[in-house]
Amino acid sequence: MLNKNWKIRKAVINDLNYFHQSVQEIYNEKVDEDIFKEQFKKKIINKSFFIYVIEINLKNQIGFIVCDKLESLTSNKPTILINEFYIAPNYRKMHLADELFLYVYEKASKMGCHKLEVLCNLNSTTTQNFYTRKKFSPTKKLYIKYI
Repeated sequence: MLNKNWKIRKAVINDLNYFHQSVQEIYNEKVDEDIFKEQFKKKIINKSFFIYVIEINLKNQIGFIVCDKLESLTSNKPTILINEFYIAPNYRKMHLADELFLYVYEKASKMGCHKLEVLCNLNSTTTQNFYTRKKFSPTKKLYIKYI
């Protein structure tokens, strides 16, 4: 693990290029820059989204997490949905994902949230194992129909 020369902070608009490049790496495909920029700006200012960056040595971003606060008709306590979670390949296996997850977990707890949810790719065993170690349990299948 790194000698705590990293910090976690809220994402800002100046992080846009880092996020854009990272998301393209995650999905292994080109993502339209204009659409991404528009959506990123919306999420940065939207109070129901929580976007955090982990960085080392002042402004060297090495990972991020994007979460959405969901309200339901059946509970007065919100749920946090983890939409994106990324640590740069050179910094994996250094427990930085654990640190970033713990940061979000503690924020969610302070906000009175009762549940964290995440969607994983079916073939991403590393990701699934991470969430299993964090005591997540699979509860439902997701069905998708593209329009």
